[in-house]
Amino acid sequence: MARVLIAGTQVRSLEAALAEAGFVVLGPEADDAALEARVRELEPDAIVIHQDSPARDTLEHLAVLHSRWPRPMLLLCGEGDRRATRAAVQAGVSLYVVDRLSPATVRSLVDMALLHFQDRQCMARELAEARQALEDRRAIDDAKCLLMEREGLSEPDSYHRLRRLAMQRSQRVADVARAVLSAARRGGPGTAIATTS
Repeated sequence: MARVLIAGTQVRSLEAALAEAGFVVLGPEADDAALEARVRELEPDAIVIHQDSPARDTLEHLAVLHSRWPRPMLLLCGEGDRRATRAAVQAGVSLYVVDRLSPATVRSLVDMALLHFQDRQCMARELAEARQALEDRRAIDDAKCLLMEREGLSEPDSYHRLRRLAMQRSQRVADVARAVLSAARRGGPGTAIATTS
């Protein structure tokens, strides 16, 4: 069951709607500045803030909070405009204008925010993994070129040497490749590369 930390000025109706929708309600927290400490302490699955109108200070606090403790965040308000919506999105917040809080509406919004957040986290992980794989490939290719140039090895032989070293050291081939490149940079252009053990 999702644990939801609530904050804002309209917390009483929000607390009732979330509890009726089946969430574990944490809070409420009325002070925007204290919200980060509460998130760190309680580690909620989501954060829901209910205010009549999103204040600029609130959005700034939420942007900082989102960068330090990423969580699905919903800002429910009675009124909104394009500027507030844009500021909320830049702060990492899903902003919704709602007339009244029914348990069904709240349940739907929180569930949607949780799923959207999970999808974004998954995409961010996949992007980081793809970038790491690309950086690893570049390091291996650069180390192979270095071995081919300085030690007269063929491409398959240079990769075989990197692979053998990685097994001997219980490291990844990419990490050994980075070590080879680093040693070559430290030693200068005429230095032999210590790739044998």
